[in-house]
Amino acid sequence: MSGINWTDLFEKIKENRFIIVIVKIIIILAAARLLLGLLSRMTGRVIKRSEKIDDDNRRKSIVTSMTLLRSVGRYTIYFVAICFIINELGYGSVLSSIVTVAGVGALVISLGAQSIIKDLLAGVFITFEKQYGVGDFVKINEFEGTVTSVAMRCTYLKNWKGEKIIIPNGQIDTVINYSDGFNMAIIDVPVAYEADIKKVVEVLKEEAEKYRQEHEDICIDEPGVLSINEFNDSSMTVRVIQKAKDRNHFQIQRDLRTAIKERFDKEGISIPYNQIVVRNEQA
Repeated sequence: MSGINWTDLFEKIKENRFIIVIVKIIIILAAARLLLGLLSRMTGRVIKRSEKIDDDNRRKSIVTSMTLLRSVGRYTIYFVAICFIINELGYGSVLSSIVTVAGVGALVISLGAQSIIKDLLAGVFITFEKQYGVGDFVKINEFEGTVTSVAMRCTYLKNWKGEKIIIPNGQIDTVINYSDGFNMAIIDVPVAYEADIKKVVEVLKEEAEKYRQEHEDICIDEPGVLSINEFNDSSMTVRVIQKAKDRNHFQIQRDLRTAIKERFDKEGISIPYNQIVVRNEQA
């Protein structure tokens, strides 16, 4: 007994305790990662099955709910994992760890993180009120794009340039949802005051009707030509409207502008533009 080196023994015990704690923390992190993977796969399978649903509104609602569930689940798993790690580090039981983490969260909020709570609450209202869903083409504040995900704190958009736009839910002031039923394609055509307005209207009606007949898959009802819609300084504006199936109004506007320009060139109808006249007066 007298030959035992108690100092070395205690050091080995401490080292073993430290190793045990590290191993447990690694297990906790591995379990958290496993749960995150299961959550991702589960929601992914539901989203994939929803692709077979014919009802677009129901399908978008399911996808949006799954993306939100995935976000909530991640926060919950992270929170529980942190509590268990705190417990293993010797700072109290799991229950006291939860209280500690909650207390830290309350302290952070009191120090200026109220915007996080605002984002979370806004995300809940957006989901339950079905303002928009995954796959919708929307304009949020000044940003336009397709909704790729609705999380607890942020909404993710992807615009036509492929840019990923992240908008905190609490900062969303106005939303325009272009995917809710139909959109109106509006083409304002400037025409010179000298032009024969009856001929202009007739040409526009012909081109608009021709386009509708060729694109019945994206056009709804007959087009309308509102004759003179506005008088400008150097031109008058004639407006053409066409009811479009959701998200197709941009294409219709581009196509009709091209068709109208080509037809105007053939008919000799000029589109006015600003000109600068320079006079060189000789002394």
